[in-house]
Amino acid sequence: MRSPTSPITVDDSLWPLVRVTFPRVITNAQQAELFERVLSYLKPGQRHVALVDFRQLQSLTSEQREQQWNFLREQAVLMRQCSMGIVALINSPTLALVARTIIHRIKPSVVPYSILASWPAAVSWAADRLRDNGLVEHASQVRQRLVVVPGGRVG
Repeated sequence: MRSPTSPITVDDSLWPLVRVTFPRVITNAQQAELFERVLSYLKPGQRHVALVDFRQLQSLTSEQREQQWNFLREQAVLMRQCSMGIVALINSPTLALVARTIIHRIKPSVVPYSILASWPAAVSWAADRLRDNGLVEHASQVRQRLVVVPGGRVG
């Protein structure tokens, strides 16, 4: 298990799927670094799907929620151009509500999104977005590499 001071991890090894995993607690500096990383994908116009795992995150400060909303609002045009979808993996009803609130503050939604509580459902949703955008082989690879195997490990 990650310590409370773990960084936010970004894994693009299954590009064009980008996986982002949050630790229990994040700092404003970590969030700012994540925004810069996201911009590194958006600015060159690289189309991708994001699977964001919030399952370990305990909460966000009101300042962090506001920063997220501002980032989404400011980057709406780039996100519409580059993002094929975002799936948030959230097992906390409170955080799921916060995520929906942030997303719904921007109308219409910037990109297709889903908020799910199970890993298999999130992987399936992300793979479907890749497939629906003509990336059938990538979708198949995501399904094969991110399946849950007995014992709860990702394959």
